[in-house]
Amino acid sequence: MQKLTHQTYSFDRFALDLTRGCFLRGAEEIRLRPKSFEVLKYLVENNGRLISKDELIHAVWGDTAVTDDSLAQCLKDIRHALRDETQEIIKTVHGRGYILDKEVSDNGTIAPLTTFTEETAGVQVIIEEEETNGHGVIETAALPIPRSIGLISAHRATSIERLTIAIKQHRWIAAGGLVAIAIATTAIIYFTRPGEAIDSVAVMPFVNVNTDPNTEYLSEGISDSIINRLSQLPNLRVINLNSALHYKGREIDPKAVGYELNVRAILIGRVSQRGDDLSISTELVDTRDNRRLWGEQYNRKLTDILTLQTDIAQEISERLRLRLTGEDKRRLTKRYTENSEAYQLYVMGRYFRRTRSEKGFQKSVEFFEQAIKKDPNYAPAYAGLAGTYAFLGGSGLLAPKEALQKEEWAALKALEIDSDLAEAHAAMAFVRQLDLNWSGSEEEVKRALELNPNSVAVLQSYVYYLQPLGRLDEAMLYLKREEELDPVSLLIRADIGRALYFSRQYDRAIEQFQKTIEMDPNFAPAHARLALVYLTTGMYTKAIDEQKKAIALDDTSRRVAWLGYAYAMAGQRNEAKRILDDLKDEQSRGRYVSPFNFALMYMGFGDKDQTFIWLKKTFEARSDVLWDVKVNPQYDNLRSDPRFTDLLRSMKLPL
Repeated sequence: MQKLTHQTYSFDRFALDLTRGCFLRGAEEIRLRPKSFEVLKYLVENNGRLISKDELIHAVWGDTAVTDDSLAQCLKDIRHALRDETQEIIKTVHGRGYILDKEVSDNGTIAPLTTFTEETAGVQVIIEEEETNGHGVIETAALPIPRSIGLISAHRATSIERLTIAIKQHRWIAAGGLVAIAIATTAIIYFTRPGEAIDSVAVMPFVNVNTDPNTEYLSEGISDSIINRLSQLPNLRVINLNSALHYKGREIDPKAVGYELNVRAILIGRVSQRGDDLSISTELVDTRDNRRLWGEQYNRKLTDILTLQTDIAQEISERLRLRLTGEDKRRLTKRYTENSEAYQLYVMGRYFRRTRSEKGFQKSVEFFEQAIKKDPNYAPAYAGLAGTYAFLGGSGLLAPKEALQKEEWAALKALEIDSDLAEAHAAMAFVRQLDLNWSGSEEEVKRALELNPNSVAVLQSYVYYLQPLGRLDEAMLYLKREEELDPVSLLIRADIGRALYFSRQYDRAIEQFQKTIEMDPNFAPAHARLALVYLTTGMYTKAIDEQKKAIALDDTSRRVAWLGYAYAMAGQRNEAKRILDDLKDEQSRGRYVSPFNFALMYMGFGDKDQTFIWLKKTFEARSDVLWDVKVNPQYDNLRSDPRFTDLLRSMKLPL
């Protein structure tokens, strides 16, 4: 028999295995990010002692400069893993620090792992008795079991306590009986999980049985609504719709999906609509063994869709055995409108916004406005409208000041109706940022995080707040959290690549963008951002090729201006001049052209005077395109100019 000794700390119902670098809740391994693991380790090793913020930061990050937010995020991760929202395990002593207020055992309650020795008959499991035979020698019983059983960890020993007692009392049991006991033991260990909560789920896009493209919005919308409800629960990780849509139209293998998305359960659904009749079937599956946890068939009227979605979300939370507070239950069942027509229009607004095209944005605005007409007190419809205007202004499809004005109106209206709507606070954070009210922006986005810490859109808002201020390490933490919730998202992968570029990690940025393009060669932002890295590193031919690919996939005046910038940087001035003339001609015909497009062109030509003139016009237009001016290497050639310092000061950014 071989024993693998592990250095472990155990407390409450948890264990920290330092040898394997894992964290266990009972028999289940819980994933923690490396820094979160280190923070927990330090608190465990110093249990019962008050640890100041400074001491904890120095112990985990050493001399690396980080802010309190990095530590706060780690503690949030740890409390989520511990299910310690009430701070019964890790207490916060305001103004002083933190204390792990539980007794900790060093190699105490969790025993070493016991391996099996292979013999011709199979594999032996050694079950050790707690008492000696009177001579100081621990007796064991060798039980032949199938070789496929593999390895059982002794930290599950409590599950087989009765079996151990039986062996003590009946040592005359025949070998056949021992085999039966071994098999029963294995069944206990692997197939009974009494009371074990499932802390991660993916809601697959509901299959549109009718295959009618005009009702496709409804099948996606049902999934989207259930995800939005479940994501508000603090102890549940819910995969974002973007990643779920990756499996749309594909045969679902729960085990494979569970592995790819790192979730314990998935919800599969089918929806059929005939006139006003709606038929929905659902099935919740455990991804470890494809075991059906729950299923239901609903036959309702289309007007009952709001109640139906609430019922499904409640059923899922119960089947996942989540421990919900009264506030959690209130959020799960909250109704924002009683008008099913308004809801359907709202769903269509979100559906078309996901296309991220000019036509899609325009239709999104139309449907959100129609939803508001149906129900003027429908807060999410106002918040959705604010989000779409943000996209229109940011992409240069609408004059930024006009977009900002409309976005602010919609966000304020949403908050006036419902001050607890996370999406509305996230929209207002963006408005405050463009108004250069950085402290107000942070207040809004932090409030949004409090209301929905599992919203990818909210996390993204915080990233877009942190990066302009140069807080790149913190931003990367939240990007990684986004990736956990939306692991298949191309946009998040491209955002991580851009963050690496801002950090001057060019090789890693190139690798990240190339991997994103491998996943989907038709994803224009990855090509455009890769082009910028190539430009910064002097690979002009590659940059021009990538920008052309981006334009072929998404032909906007902004992307064309970037191509002109690349031509100018590469010394191909005639091609660049032709694009500059086209932009001027487009502007003369009355179409909105962002002043940033001209700033780009003159930056490529090396004309600093014209560059700063147009950068100033861009700033005055309140365009968010300048949000990265402090951290973007693209502006490195301008940083020594006093006018650049003036620009940062005008934007109220740290110098």
